[in-house]
Amino acid sequence: IDDRGTERTMELSDDDPVAVPGAEPIAEDQFDSAVEAEFATRFRSLDFDWSLVREPAPLEAGGRVMIPDFAFEYEHADFRVFFEIMGFWTPEYVAKKLGQLDAVEGVEMLVAVDESLGVGEEIEARDHRAITYSGSIRLKDIRNALRPYEEELTAAAAADLPDELRPEADVITLGTLAAEYGVSEAAVEDASTPEHERVGRTLVRPAVLETLAEDIAAGMSLEEVEAVLDEHGIDDASATLAALGYRVEWEGLGGGTIRERE
Repeated sequence: IDDRGTERTMELSDDDPVAVPGAEPIAEDQFDSAVEAEFATRFRSLDFDWSLVREPAPLEAGGRVMIPDFAFEYEHADFRVFFEIMGFWTPEYVAKKLGQLDAVEGVEMLVAVDESLGVGEEIEARDHRAITYSGSIRLKDIRNALRPYEEELTAAAAADLPDELRPEADVITLGTLAAEYGVSEAAVEDASTPEHERVGRTLVRPAVLETLAEDIAAGMSLEEVEAVLDEHGIDDASATLAALGYRVEWEGLGGGTIRERE
């Protein structure tokens, strides 16, 4: 900043209370269409390994910039897929958008396009994945489009893991183990864990299973068994009972009784 002939440097961060005079801060995402708003609400309500970011960083597009509507950010790696929604609009708008998509390079881009526009093949020709929709965008189509990226990222993460995983805890869920390594659950599902046995989605030391075999017997109520499992930090009663050779005999709405498997 030139302060009357003296150059000064001003540094700002997210912690500085900077505001535009007379304008209220925007606390929520602002959407350009009902299609965008509905999609964002439905996507964020589901438990995906992707975060949805509204209007992410601008992209270079042939001497100009393009700001995609969204970006999908993978929660277990530094990777993002940009997402543009092309709704029904004027021919000039469509031509401009196709020109931007043609100029964008070096990024992964999904484009949801209103089927009435009939430009899905033109988008595919520009090396971007086109997803047609009518009325609203189907989450299943988005999930299917993201799955190949997720599979590649999972495979890469699994390849970087040690040959054998040896968690210190006697009992640990796959989710907790994955979090310790900063990867998705899928990346540790097939990992070798020589000191633990896989029981459902939980890894349990053999010694713990031996103790449970002594403490659990046929004729106990399911409630009693769940209390025993809770002492060891295990919440998957069904998988644990199956591993010990038991099943649950249900008695209407009154609970269940443990029986030996035949």
